[in-house]
Amino acid sequence: SELNEVISPPLSSAQDIANVVNNSPSLAATLLKIVNSSLYSRPARIDNLSQAVSLIGTSEIYGLALYITVMSNFNKIPKEIINMHAFLRHSIACSIITRTLAAHKNLPQTEQLFVSGLLHDLGRVLLYIYFPEDSLNILSYSRESDKLLYEVENEYLDCTHAHFAKHMMQQWKLPLTLVNNVFYHHNPMEAQNPVTATIVHLADIMVNAFGMGSSGERFVPPLNYDAWENLDMSTNCFELVVKQGVHQFNSLETILQN
Repeated sequence: SELNEVISPPLSSAQDIANVVNNSPSLAATLLKIVNSSLYSRPARIDNLSQAVSLIGTSEIYGLALYITVMSNFNKIPKEIINMHAFLRHSIACSIITRTLAAHKNLPQTEQLFVSGLLHDLGRVLLYIYFPEDSLNILSYSRESDKLLYEVENEYLDCTHAHFAKHMMQQWKLPLTLVNNVFYHHNPMEAQNPVTATIVHLADIMVNAFGMGSSGERFVPPLNYDAWENLDMSTNCFELVVKQGVHQFNSLETILQN
């Protein structure tokens, strides 16, 4: 809440944000680890939070703050429901691939897309925490029926994990574009901005296809071909996206687990 208040005004300085970050030792330590990692390849070590804020960007800092907050509740999820290490790997990988795809598409809002990828399956965390029995039934039926997990969620609950995420993100008063990227990542052509939602959609498919962790889904979600055509992105960049993404993923995963 404090970060949201200080980030919202357009004239907020890096020092204003750093002052709030400094109130959370875990977040401050994580940001300094990230900014001094191979992700940024700085020639000299940075130990100043204001510099770290300027380098990382306000959207990614806010996303990491949300991530750490949600992580604190992960120990409430029964182990028989989901392997949370695999879930974290999936979330981190999707955030990295999302940002990498956005950079290759020359989109300006790569920070926000990083956060979108990080939080795209937030709704599943909420389901696993607050509705463990329903989640077990949904996961079980998905395996038995060979149906996609979000399809079973819709049959069982008359909504999907995306609806849970949207509600929580609206409670957190997150930007509408960020909410839309997460809410429409399975049907991006319905989003207000189909291009950014499609980037998250594509990253989720790639991460599932490469087996980089798991949010509970056993199958690779189908590509929305209309969204792909609308994205107008060449497949020639995929090899480089994967190479860059895997390198950054390994760095960020190590940092966030320590």
